[in-house]
Amino acid sequence: MRNRHPYRRTVLAAAGTVSVIVALLALKPDRDPALARAGGPGTPSTAAVSPAQPSSPSPSSASAKPSKSTKRASAEPSPSQPAPRTTAPAPARTSRAPAAPETTTAPPAPRSVTGDTVRTEHGPVQVRITLTGSRITAAAALQSPAGDPRSEQISSTAIPRLNQDTLAAQSADIDTVSGATYTSDGYRQSLQSALDRAGL
Repeated sequence: MRNRHPYRRTVLAAAGTVSVIVALLALKPDRDPALARAGGPGTPSTAAVSPAQPSSPSPSSASAKPSKSTKRASAEPSPSQPAPRTTAPAPARTSRAPAAPETTTAPPAPRSVTGDTVRTEHGPVQVRITLTGSRITAAAALQSPAGDPRSEQISSTAIPRLNQDTLAAQSADIDTVSGATYTSDGYRQSLQSALDRAGL
Protein backbone atom coordinates (compact mmCIF):
# COMPACT_ATOMS: atom_id res chain seq x y z
CA MET A 1 0.00 0.00 0.00
CA ARG A 2 2.78 2.41 0.89
CA ASN A 3 4.68 1.48 -2.19
CA ARG A 4 1.72 2.22 -4.49
CA HIS A 5 1.47 5.93 -3.49
CA PRO A 6 5.06 7.11 -2.95
CA TYR A 7 4.24 10.71 -3.95
CA ARG A 8 1.35 11.16 -1.62
CA ARG A 9 3.55 11.48 1.39
CA THR A 10 5.67 14.04 -0.40
CA VAL A 11 2.65 16.12 -1.29
CA LEU A 12 1.34 15.98 2.24
CA ALA A 13 4.69 17.01 3.68
CA ALA A 14 4.90 19.96 1.28
CA ALA A 15 1.40 21.03 2.13
CA GLY A 16 2.20 20.93 5.84
CA THR A 17 5.32 23.06 5.30
CA VAL A 18 3.35 25.68 3.36
CA SER A 19 0.74 25.83 6.13
CA VAL A 20 3.42 26.45 8.72
CA ILE A 21 4.93 29.26 6.63
CA VAL A 22 1.56 30.94 6.10
CA ALA A 23 0.88 30.76 9.81
CA LEU A 24 4.23 32.36 10.60
CA LEU A 25 3.60 35.17 8.11
CA ALA A 26 0.20 35.81 9.60
CA LEU A 27 1.68 36.10 13.07
CA LYS A 28 4.51 38.44 11.95
CA PRO A 29 4.11 42.01 13.42
CA ASP A 30 3.31 44.85 11.01
CA ARG A 31 6.19 47.02 12.17
CA ASP A 32 9.89 46.64 12.14
CA PRO A 33 11.22 45.03 15.34
CA ALA A 34 13.54 48.03 15.92
CA LEU A 35 10.59 50.44 15.69
CA ALA A 36 8.51 48.16 17.87
CA ARG A 37 11.18 48.26 20.59
CA ALA A 38 11.40 52.08 20.43
CA GLY A 39 7.67 52.81 20.44
CA GLY A 40 6.36 49.84 22.34
CA PRO A 41 3.59 47.46 21.38
CA GLY A 42 0.42 48.88 19.96
CA THR A 43 2.03 52.04 18.59
CA PRO A 44 0.87 52.64 15.02
CA SER A 45 3.46 52.90 12.31
CA THR A 46 4.58 56.49 11.71
CA ALA A 47 5.14 55.85 8.01
CA ALA A 48 1.60 54.62 7.61
CA VAL A 49 -0.07 57.45 9.61
CA SER A 50 1.61 60.67 8.37
CA PRO A 51 3.94 61.55 5.52
CA ALA A 52 7.58 61.90 6.33
CA GLN A 53 8.52 65.42 7.48
CA PRO A 54 11.76 66.99 6.26
CA SER A 55 14.32 66.92 8.97
CA SER A 56 15.34 70.37 10.19
CA PRO A 57 19.01 71.08 10.67
CA SER A 58 20.18 70.86 14.22
CA PRO A 59 21.27 74.09 15.98
CA SER A 60 24.82 72.82 16.22
CA SER A 61 25.03 72.36 12.45
CA ALA A 62 23.40 75.78 11.77
CA SER A 63 25.77 77.63 14.08
CA ALA A 64 28.83 75.82 12.81
CA LYS A 65 31.49 78.12 11.40
CA PRO A 66 31.91 78.04 7.61
CA SER A 67 35.00 76.35 6.36
CA LYS A 68 37.92 78.22 4.79
CA SER A 69 36.82 77.19 1.34
CA THR A 70 33.34 78.67 1.99
CA LYS A 71 34.84 81.96 3.22
CA ARG A 72 37.12 82.17 0.22
CA ALA A 73 34.25 81.44 -2.15
CA SER A 74 32.07 84.15 -0.56
CA ALA A 75 34.88 86.74 -0.43
CA GLU A 76 36.16 86.28 -3.97
CA PRO A 77 33.75 86.98 -6.83
CA SER A 78 33.12 84.22 -9.32
CA PRO A 79 35.24 84.54 -12.49
CA SER A 80 32.16 84.07 -14.61
CA GLN A 81 30.29 86.93 -12.93
CA PRO A 82 31.71 90.48 -13.35
CA ALA A 83 32.29 92.51 -10.21
CA PRO A 84 29.56 95.09 -9.53
CA ARG A 85 30.46 98.60 -10.64
CA THR A 86 30.13 101.43 -8.23
CA THR A 87 29.55 104.81 -9.81
CA ALA A 88 30.21 107.89 -7.72
CA PRO A 89 27.49 110.54 -7.89
CA ALA A 90 28.31 113.43 -10.19
CA PRO A 91 29.07 116.68 -8.34
CA ALA A 92 26.24 119.12 -8.34
CA ARG A 93 26.75 121.97 -10.76
CA THR A 94 26.51 125.45 -9.43
CA SER A 95 25.55 128.21 -11.78
CA ARG A 96 27.51 130.72 -9.76
CA ALA A 97 31.26 130.75 -10.23
CA PRO A 98 33.35 131.02 -7.07
CA ALA A 99 34.39 134.55 -6.36
CA ALA A 100 38.07 135.28 -6.64
CA PRO A 101 39.72 136.20 -3.37
CA GLU A 102 40.08 139.93 -2.95
CA THR A 103 43.64 141.13 -2.80
CA THR A 104 44.22 144.35 -0.98
CA THR A 105 47.37 146.24 -1.80
CA ALA A 106 48.67 148.86 0.58
CA PRO A 107 48.82 152.35 -0.88
CA PRO A 108 52.33 153.54 -1.75
CA ALA A 109 54.08 155.50 0.93
CA PRO A 110 54.72 159.18 0.20
CA ARG A 111 58.30 160.20 -0.62
CA SER A 112 60.13 163.50 -0.89
CA VAL A 113 62.64 164.41 -3.60
CA THR A 114 64.82 167.53 -3.53
CA GLY A 115 65.97 169.25 -6.72
CA ASP A 116 69.22 171.00 -7.54
CA THR A 117 70.08 174.44 -6.20
CA VAL A 118 69.88 176.95 -9.07
CA ARG A 119 71.77 180.25 -8.82
CA THR A 120 69.96 183.36 -10.07
CA GLU A 121 70.83 187.05 -10.14
CA HIS A 122 68.79 187.67 -7.00
CA GLY A 123 69.76 184.52 -5.08
CA PRO A 124 69.59 180.68 -5.08
CA VAL A 125 66.38 178.70 -5.68
CA GLN A 126 65.85 175.06 -4.60
CA VAL A 127 62.59 173.10 -4.82
CA ARG A 128 61.47 169.99 -2.92
CA ILE A 129 58.43 167.94 -3.99
CA THR A 130 56.44 165.20 -2.20
CA LEU A 131 55.10 162.34 -4.30
CA THR A 132 52.61 159.52 -3.63
CA GLY A 133 53.26 157.00 -6.35
CA SER A 134 53.78 159.14 -9.43
CA ARG A 135 51.56 162.02 -8.32
CA ILE A 136 52.93 165.28 -6.89
CA THR A 137 51.08 165.96 -3.65
CA ALA A 138 53.15 168.88 -2.32
CA ALA A 139 55.77 171.40 -3.54
CA ALA A 140 57.87 173.84 -1.56
CA ALA A 141 60.90 176.11 -2.09
CA LEU A 142 63.71 175.36 0.33
CA GLN A 143 65.69 178.34 -0.93
CA SER A 144 64.53 181.54 -2.62
CA PRO A 145 66.00 185.03 -3.24
CA ALA A 146 66.03 186.99 0.06
CA GLY A 147 69.12 189.23 -0.02
CA ASP A 148 67.19 192.50 -0.02
CA PRO A 149 63.68 193.73 0.70
CA ARG A 150 62.75 193.72 -3.00
CA SER A 151 63.82 190.08 -3.50
CA GLU A 152 62.00 189.03 -0.33
CA GLN A 153 58.83 190.73 -1.53
CA ILE A 154 59.05 189.02 -4.96
CA SER A 155 59.69 185.61 -3.40
CA SER A 156 56.80 185.95 -0.96
CA THR A 157 54.47 186.60 -3.90
CA ALA A 158 55.94 184.29 -6.63
CA ILE A 159 56.84 181.15 -4.64
CA PRO A 160 53.24 180.33 -3.42
CA ARG A 161 51.96 180.84 -6.96
CA LEU A 162 54.65 178.55 -8.45
CA ASN A 163 53.85 175.86 -5.84
CA GLN A 164 50.15 175.85 -6.80
CA ASP A 165 50.94 175.73 -10.53
CA THR A 166 53.21 172.71 -9.95
CA LEU A 167 50.39 170.73 -8.27
CA ALA A 168 47.98 171.68 -11.07
CA ALA A 169 50.37 170.84 -13.94
CA GLN A 170 52.01 167.77 -12.30
CA SER A 171 55.14 168.74 -14.21
CA ALA A 172 57.68 171.54 -14.63
CA ASP A 173 55.68 173.07 -17.47
CA ILE A 174 54.45 176.07 -15.50
CA ASP A 175 54.08 179.74 -16.43
CA THR A 176 56.38 182.56 -15.35
CA VAL A 177 55.01 184.75 -12.59
CA SER A 178 54.81 188.39 -13.70
CA GLY A 179 57.54 190.48 -12.07
CA ALA A 180 59.51 187.36 -10.92
CA THR A 181 61.17 186.13 -14.10
CA TYR A 182 64.51 185.07 -12.55
CA THR A 183 62.83 183.38 -9.61
CA SER A 184 60.41 181.56 -11.92
CA ASP A 185 63.23 180.31 -14.17
CA GLY A 186 65.26 179.07 -11.20
CA TYR A 187 62.18 177.37 -9.75
CA ARG A 188 61.42 175.50 -13.01
CA GLN A 189 65.02 174.25 -13.33
CA SER A 190 65.16 172.95 -9.74
CA LEU A 191 61.70 171.37 -10.11
CA GLN A 192 62.74 169.52 -13.27
CA SER A 193 65.84 168.10 -11.59
CA ALA A 194 63.66 166.79 -8.74
CA LEU A 195 61.28 165.13 -11.23
CA ASP A 196 64.24 163.53 -13.00
CA ARG A 197 65.49 162.08 -9.71
CA ALA A 198 61.99 160.72 -8.98
CA GLY A 199 61.97 158.97 -12.38
CA LEU A 200 59.08 161.01 -13.77
